Amino acid sequence: MTASTGGEDTVHEEIRQLMAQAPMPAVAVSVFDRTAVCFSEVTGTADVTTGRPAGPHDWWDLASVTKTLVTLPEVLERLDLDSPLADAWAPARGHPVGRATVRQLLSHQAGLPAVVQFFRTAATREEIVARAAAIPLVRAPGGGAEYSDLGFLLLGEAVQDQAGLSLAELAQRRSGFTYGPVPGAAVATELCAWRGRLIVGEVHDENAYAMGGVAGHAGAFGTLAQVTAAAKAWLSGSAVPEQLHRAATACWAANDSDERFGLGWWLPPTRGIGGPSAGPDSYGCSGFVGNRIWLEPARGYGVVVLSNRVHTTRENPEPFRQWCVSLLEAVAARHR
Repeated sequence: MTASTGGEDTVHEEIRQLMAQAPMPAVAVSVFDRTAVCFSEVTGTADVTTGRPAGPHDWWDLASVTKTLVTLPEVLERLDLDSPLADAWAPARGHPVGRATVRQLLSHQAGLPAVVQFFRTAATREEIVARAAAIPLVRAPGGGAEYSDLGFLLLGEAVQDQAGLSLAELAQRRSGFTYGPVPGAAVATELCAWRGRLIVGEVHDENAYAMGGVAGHAGAFGTLAQVTAAAKAWLSGSAVPEQLHRAATACWAANDSDERFGLGWWLPPTRGIGGPSAGPDSYGCSGFVGNRIWLEPARGYGVVVLSNRVHTTRENPEPFRQWCVSLLEAVAARHR
């Protein structure tokens, strides 16, 4: 942690108080600017069944943060944004989704359904990928935006084919993230009814689990330090080349629910992710298990939240959302 002014000390103490009151068993928070990490702490219980406290070296399930920190930069650097998926990935040929461009898939306007529970009937990774590629579209590509895991699931497969490397290898090379099983202590997530056990160190997302744990939409694990470094690279503009960074953080799709999407990233006011004080150029992402990244380029700061809000059950996500708003407002107040 860097040296603090009196004002920074005040906001850091406010963050600590919020963390102590968090409606999640364990929570990790970092605040950073383009050059330094200003605040980084972990608190709470990693596993309520054992009482083990969470610590700075714990691995956290990144859930859909996998999309933006693992799959997105690989897609941006390896695939032509305006090429149809069928040109980049042979298994998409002859299927409706093959007509969607890489840009449309990244911005959730490929016409894919929001949710498909492949894991309930598919027996293998190959079967899930084949079913996802052949899925009927709910609208024509470019006909409207609807957040969906399936675009990133398919793009993850395309990137692996293009690179000749697995997403696990690509993630390790770029950021040090790993796909499960993790090499150390992990923060527990849900008591999964489908698997019949508490999930610790393996991906919470059922489709990703049924794919062997490695997928483009979910499955990566990271420590607070690793996630902070990856998010800080986006804030500083060093994650991908400049023109790709500009493209990723521009608005490419919107819908009647006030959702706006860049390439992978969510733009305000999408689902209130940035809180009421979100800046006009801000962007971020969330993960179902209780994660959030929010970046404010004009104000010069970013925030990472990692938590296990689904431990031991996924019911009632609203307290987590409200807590994130309080946290983001506390940090925003310091930068007004």
